Amino acid sequence: MGLDGRNEKRVPMAIPVCLVVAEKRLVADQAVTVNVSAHGARILTRRRWQPQEQPRLASSSGELRTPAKIVYCEPLTDGHFCVGLQFLSTIMDWKPM
Repeated sequence: MGLDGRNEKRVPMAIPVCLVVAEKRLVADQAVTVNVSAHGARILTRRRWQPQEQPRLASSSGELRTPAKIVYCEPLTDGHFCVGLQFLSTIMDWKPM
């Protein structure tokens, strides 16, 4: 049985979020989740992020806030980007906000 590098299944879920640059405390990008797990998410965004950047992910309702690390940033043909996030703390209960 092969491993794809991920230990848990991601759940498809579209939740509006903001990625905040930790050092500047400014909202850097409005985004939406594509899929989520307790330890990471795939995000659709308009900004090109660099691997190892560490934004804070925040839901638009403000109920969810967690530090994260950019794992990858893939350009899409429409000018958007898909970003892989690794959470630096675990999120146990994802729910639409």
